[in-house]
Amino acid sequence: MKELHRPSGGPWGGTCVDDRYIAWLTELFGEVTMEKFKAESMGDFIDVLREFETKKRSVSVDTQGMITFRIPTALKECNDESGDEQIATTIARLNLNEDVKIKRDKLHVSAEIARSWFKESIEHTVRHVTTVLLEPAMKDVNTVLLVGGYGECHLIQEAIEKAVDKRTVLVPEDPGLAVLKGAVKFGHQPRLVTSRCMKYTYGYSVSDFFDENKHPQANIELNTYGFKIVRHCFKKIVEIGSFVETFSESEPTILVMNQGQNTHLKIYKSTSPNPTYTTDQTCIEMGSIVLEKTPWKTREDNRFEVRFSFGDTELKASVKILQTGKVHTKIIDCL
Repeated sequence: MKELHRPSGGPWGGTCVDDRYIAWLTELFGEVTMEKFKAESMGDFIDVLREFETKKRSVSVDTQGMITFRIPTALKECNDESGDEQIATTIARLNLNEDVKIKRDKLHVSAEIARSWFKESIEHTVRHVTTVLLEPAMKDVNTVLLVGGYGECHLIQEAIEKAVDKRTVLVPEDPGLAVLKGAVKFGHQPRLVTSRCMKYTYGYSVSDFFDENKHPQANIELNTYGFKIVRHCFKKIVEIGSFVETFSESEPTILVMNQGQNTHLKIYKSTSPNPTYTTDQTCIEMGSIVLEKTPWKTREDNRFEVRFSFGDTELKASVKILQTGKVHTKIIDCL
């Protein structure tokens, strides 16, 4: 298999729906009550989320009537003596008398209200999926596979089926387990994926020789060898959106260690295709390799070779000290 598009998206999955549900409960019961509930009865709060996880998968476009949720006793106890009156007042103020009913430990909510909790998640997801499918590289894609626990939700299934129109939408049995099974299978057969599309631009920080045509005068420094340099320049290894074969290696680059002090090779990722400096806002440090100071005086003796391995779920950086042959490695999880 080959990746045709870099991993993309946003926080619009099942947890987004959970957040909207909790925000709605907070509006109903009050912020003070919900904060006290979470602080004093975290176990019951987790049960609320677990029950919602089950209920949200059954909500569909055709769902009618009221959907029932259990209210833990601890939540009602966190309210003051006027709690029931306060909730009734809130329901009236929000014009929800026909859509929300509370009887003892049961919260009855209309299907229309329940569907509103999914609106933000579905709109963002559908917009993003349709935008990706419009790209030229996606023209031959005719099947959409929904996996993960949220893939069991009828609302997201129906929305995706409507949005992708003539394409086939498949939901495997136990879509939540499909991710786990795929990870296990990939662990046993890592070469199932022959190439990947880079999610970010990857590179590392270098000190470049000063060039008046591209570097500001204010950035000039003298390195340990007396040369005018500019620090924090972004040395690109691979660009966002480019394709890299699994277990392939970059061409080696020769750099020079500092004289009489430690050298830090800092590795970065960026959402920009061509960042100039590692201090740019788009750059995030992923890790570093520290090379201890050496006794050698010349640039020739202090050279080292940098090489990167791509295409797996990890980025591997290797540094070889040419004078001694010693190799330092750094493994960075890219998931």
